[in-house]
Amino acid sequence: MEASPSRHDDQRQARRVVRHYSRLAPAYDRRWDRYSRGSLGKLVERLPLSGDERVLDIACGTGRLESLLRQDHPELDVTGVDLSPHMIEVARTRLPEDARTRWYHGALETVKLPESSFDVVTCNNAFHLFPEQQESLLKMARLTRPGGVVAIVDWCREYPQIGALQLVVRLGAGQRRRILTRAELSTMLGNAGLSSLPVQPQS
Repeated sequence: MEASPSRHDDQRQARRVVRHYSRLAPAYDRRWDRYSRGSLGKLVERLPLSGDERVLDIACGTGRLESLLRQDHPELDVTGVDLSPHMIEVARTRLPEDARTRWYHGALETVKLPESSFDVVTCNNAFHLFPEQQESLLKMARLTRPGGVVAIVDWCREYPQIGALQLVVRLGAGQRRRILTRAELSTMLGNAGLSSLPVQPQS
């Protein structure tokens, strides 16, 4: 069976994303240091963790969030998933795999993970790259235990500077991005059976 045109587009998009972030991987933390410290720091402050939860980070990149979480909660069980094998290599160097640390190269849709097994599922600064955002949120909801948390940190279309950044990235990397408003994301969360909590945007 042949893939539909939209499926072909999604596959091309995934290949472009992998190439782009694989090239960036060695210097990613340095290049995006200020932004990552701000956005991930705010997320760490808000996550309701006591120290023994299971956390899944989708599009985990270099594993910076996992490293931050482990500083305050050394017994935390963390799992990271990313499309770029080079990003996963950096993450494995930062936090070597053991009984409480797992890294997977692949897409959310293809990596086999047990449903209802994570207390917290996060996706940071990458959701705008997902071709099927609603389906991805449904998958995140299925992976989360009842009463758990799905946390999305991402760009917001209400801000003019995001539009300018989107144009630069599209021209430079050829990537297609769907940047949502807060209202659009809230609607998608509701459609996935998730309650949306008000969040103060980071300036």
